Amino acid sequence: MKYAASLSLLIIFAIAFIFLRGPQDSLLENQGTSEISAPNEFEHHAINELAEPQRNAVKDEAYTSAIGLAAPKPASEKMLAEHFAGAQAAAAHAKQIKESAMLVRQRSHFIADTDSSMSIAPRDREGYAAKTENRFLSVALSPLSTFGLEVDSASYANMRRQINNGQIPVPASVRLEELVNYFDYNFPAPTGKHPIAVMSDYAVAPWNPAHRIAMIGVKAVDTTASSERGARITFLLDTSGSMNSPNKLPLLIRSFQTLLSNLKQDDQVAIVTYAGSAGVVLPPTPVTESNRIQRALANLSAGGSTAGGAGIALAYDVARKQFDSKATNLVILATDGDFNVGASSDGELKAMIEKQRASGVFLSVIGMGTGNYQDAKMQVLAEAGNGVAHYLDSDAEAQRLFGSELSRTLHIAAKDVKVQVEFNPAAVAEYRLLGYESRVMNAEDFRDDKKDSGEIGAGHSVVALYEIIPAGNGTAPDIERRYPTVRSAGSQAMELGFVKIRYKQPDGDKGIEFAHAMTTQAKAIESATADLRWASAVAEFSLVLSQSEHAGSASYAAALRRARAVLPLMPDDKRSEFIGLIERLTTTRIAQE
Repeated sequence: MKYAASLSLLIIFAIAFIFLRGPQDSLLENQGTSEISAPNEFEHHAINELAEPQRNAVKDEAYTSAIGLAAPKPASEKMLAEHFAGAQAAAAHAKQIKESAMLVRQRSHFIADTDSSMSIAPRDREGYAAKTENRFLSVALSPLSTFGLEVDSASYANMRRQINNGQIPVPASVRLEELVNYFDYNFPAPTGKHPIAVMSDYAVAPWNPAHRIAMIGVKAVDTTASSERGARITFLLDTSGSMNSPNKLPLLIRSFQTLLSNLKQDDQVAIVTYAGSAGVVLPPTPVTESNRIQRALANLSAGGSTAGGAGIALAYDVARKQFDSKATNLVILATDGDFNVGASSDGELKAMIEKQRASGVFLSVIGMGTGNYQDAKMQVLAEAGNGVAHYLDSDAEAQRLFGSELSRTLHIAAKDVKVQVEFNPAAVAEYRLLGYESRVMNAEDFRDDKKDSGEIGAGHSVVALYEIIPAGNGTAPDIERRYPTVRSAGSQAMELGFVKIRYKQPDGDKGIEFAHAMTTQAKAIESATADLRWASAVAEFSLVLSQSEHAGSASYAAALRRARAVLPLMPDDKRSEFIGLIERLTTTRIAQE
């Protein structure tokens, strides 16, 4: 009996030891092999609010409880029961720590930001292209600045998603021109023979009083009300396993239901999906057959790997089958960009799309999701496909994209829009284009109609900003010229620069050109147009958020003050939301400034 009791006791302690050992070993294993991208010193759990010595003490106590219990000497049944109860409590304690650590892993290990109330969180496998900012260029060496206009909005919505998730946006995810162009501006509408009009404004740069900020504003004619141009849309939907979350495929299905409700009765849609392999879920179908379309959407589910290249090829095949030369022919690709089967590299996909766009079918991209969103790939695909890139983070954004903004997507006022500015060396020493890094072109590309550029939708307004160092303030280039350039005085001396715009008609192949002269009459930013004041506020916010080396004295607080001052003059929900985003991001920092 005595030996039986002893044997039972040994078995109990062995079981308790194994049970307690398990959570600790599992925890250590997870620490060594997990997907955590944060440095180990930031690893924490529910007790992370404690000071460092307290955290260490609690951790030490937990591990001691889990693996360092001295074996009790049972003298009675009562003592045995007490020791066993203690072992159970220690096991529960260790299990609680393990669960807390796992919970924190699921929340991506937020890292405390000592300058802000926000946190920078690892984005696991989100992909952003390394960005090299446009630098200041000497007018003496580079008098011409050439780039293509674009109207993408992906960066703004992605920035909003990150802030609303309690994160400081990844600096590389911030593209200044996309934040600035998320908003509408009150530029004069075209009145002449061209479908786009140009204006400009000039003021002291808010973040550097010795510099100036020049704005070029482009406004497209709004012909959507009188247009009879239909739409032939091929949805290319990513239904792979990576889309299996509430903010991906379910949101996507609701978004396309919104789009369908805003299409015309003579429009036509098709649905192609890809996951492992590509397939046609819905052949070209008139919008009037809504029940058939809704059933196809309702039957979608996520699973499998991601054969994006095959899906793109099939979508173009379907788009060509329903091609209509009198309609807008568009493939809309919706994905988190996580391609992993077949053609998947940016170079392969870009080459494939550039071949396909010759057919007259445009490709626009809608990115979505958190954790593995491939922003860099989305930009490459949209630019190659003559389309635009958006990011879908909510039902409200879906309503904007497929409701109020839909006409701009389906009705192009001008395509391949290029801008070339010749700066006057008598007025400008150096200049820097703010944003548009991926759209900068060589000067000779301006009149080369084979060179692709961006499109402007009907009724759309687009902004381009330059930071200017006035003549006499810049650094003189260390060069010697055998043939110096002599410029006469007169009226041209009062020009800041000469802006040339080149575009094609939506169905044309020949570039059309016109020009606009900018003046040198700089004003205080408070006296500038409301359009420039708002654009400069968004630009200043972007400079700080992207950690620009050219930010000067830019601050969130200054951007917020200027945005608040302009809001009563240009009231709308998007501007109110922007102000709310700055307030949420910068409460602590503003208090410290």
